Amino acid sequence: MDKSLSNSSRDSKSSPPQQRRRSSVVNTDDDDALRLAELGYSQDLSRKFSVWSLLGVGFSLTNSWFGLSAALVTGIDSGGTALIIYGVIIVACVSTCVAISLGELASAMPSSGGQYFWAQELSNDRWKRIASYGVGWSSWAGSIFCSASVALALAFIVLGMWQLSHPE
Repeated sequence: MDKSLSNSSRDSKSSPPQQRRRSSVVNTDDDDALRLAELGYSQDLSRKFSVWSLLGVGFSLTNSWFGLSAALVTGIDSGGTALIIYGVIIVACVSTCVAISLGELASAMPSSGGQYFWAQELSNDRWKRIASYGVGWSSWAGSIFCSASVALALAFIVLGMWQLSHPE
């Protein structure tokens, strides 16, 4: 990657944002490359994802099928059928709104950093570092808790299968 296109923390402290985001090397054949150059990055990798591959990666990363099946047990015990039906509809609507807003941020400011990068870019100067730090740690904690809940649900499934095969 060209030195003028790097967006490291050392460069961001030494030069103002207007100079940091200028680029001299741009692939003019691609609109995405132009947009990345405006943000101060160069496009190093080719983008050859189909809709199916993107859906597969997204589905495998979120584990939504497994998380939903583990949450249904709690819903049945706590609120019954009405909670599950209306809860799934409400959560689907809210999740769609969150996905749309994150998609808009990702298209406006593409970065591998994701949420903590956006928190830094969208916060005012006083709260940039605190917001980015808090969002980064919250994202990490969410990943840890999600992994723990998947492991717990898997343990419950294995225990349920053992109880079915040993009814005594």
